[in-house]
Amino acid sequence: MSEVWYENRRQRADVVLQLRGWEPLTFKAKEALAMLNGTQFSTAYATWCLLESRRLTAQADLNAAIGFDAFNCRLSPLNELIHQIRPHAGQLAVAASLRRWLAGSAIAEAEKTSVQDPYSFRCVPQVHGASRDAITHIEQMVLTELNSVTDNPNVFPDADLILSGGNFHAQPLALPLDYLALALAELGNIAERRIYQLIGGQRGLPDFLTKNPGLHSGMMIAQYTAAAIVSQNKTLCMPASADSIVSCNGQEDHVSMAANAATKARRVVQNLERLLAVEFMVAVQALEFRRPLRSSPQIEAIVEKYRGVVPRLDDDRMLSPDMAQTVTFLREVVGPDLPGNPD
Repeated sequence: MSEVWYENRRQRADVVLQLRGWEPLTFKAKEALAMLNGTQFSTAYATWCLLESRRLTAQADLNAAIGFDAFNCRLSPLNELIHQIRPHAGQLAVAASLRRWLAGSAIAEAEKTSVQDPYSFRCVPQVHGASRDAITHIEQMVLTELNSVTDNPNVFPDADLILSGGNFHAQPLALPLDYLALALAELGNIAERRIYQLIGGQRGLPDFLTKNPGLHSGMMIAQYTAAAIVSQNKTLCMPASADSIVSCNGQEDHVSMAANAATKARRVVQNLERLLAVEFMVAVQALEFRRPLRSSPQIEAIVEKYRGVVPRLDDDRMLSPDMAQTVTFLREVVGPDLPGNPD
C-alpha cells in the first residue's frame, strides 16, 4: 500500500484520497513506467536544491556586505574597474550586489588604517561569483533534463518504432549535482573564514565579540558550529559520480549514482542555510561594535528587524535558540526581499 506525506505525517495514500475527495489516477499503457523509470528522483532533488541555491547565494552576498562594514573593510576590491578586466558574469554580479548593499554606509566611507583586507572579504566577488556561475551552468543542464524523456523503452508512433536506449541513465545529473555540492560548500567555506576573522579581536573588535572576553565566551561557540558544518560539507563533497557498482547480473554495469549525489547535495544546501544564519548572527553582533557609525540604510533596516527577533548578545546565553530563530528570520523575513541570482 502506497503512502504519502500529508499534514506533517506519513499516511496511507488511499486514506488521504478519501479525505480529499479525490479519485486515484488511472494509468494507461506505459504511463506509470514513464513516471518511474527515468531520472525523476534526482531531477526533483536537483530542482529543489537550485531553487534554494538562488536564495542562499543572495544571502551570502548580504552577509558579506554586513561583514565588510563589521570588519571595517575597504571598498576598493568592489570597484567595477577591477571586475571589468576579469569579466566573469558571476564575479561582476556579486561585486555589483555588494556595492548596492553598502551604498550610503558611513562605515564604508570612513577612513581605513589597513592597506588590504583578508581574502575572505577582499575576494568575495571572485569566490561567490564562481559559485554563481556554477549554479547558472547547472540550472541549464537541469532545465534540459526537466524537458526531456528519460524512461525506457521509447515509443515513436510517427515512425512506428519502439526503441530501447539509455536515456534513463542519470549521468547528466550526477556530475552537475556533485558540482553543485562543491559550489555551495565553498560559499560556506569562505563564510566560516569571515566568522573567524570577526571573532578574532582584530580592528577594534573585542575577542569573541563580547564586552567581557574571558568571563563570557560570546560568539566563540558560534564559530565552533560553523567550523563543524564546514568540515561536514567537505566530506559531503566527495563526488558520488566517481562511484559505480554492478547490478542486475552485469546488465546494469555502469550506474551514475545520481540519487546519492542528489541526497548529498540536499544535505549541503541544508548545512549552508544554517551556516549562513550563524554568519549573519555574528556579523550583526560585530557591526554593532562600530557604533555610533552606521552601515547603509538597507542593512540597518534589516538589522533593526532582526533585533526585534534576536536580541544583542551581552551576557552569555544558550545560542542554539538564537541560531534557529535566525534561520527562520532569514527564510521568512529577509529571503522574500533578497534579489534573485542574476542569469
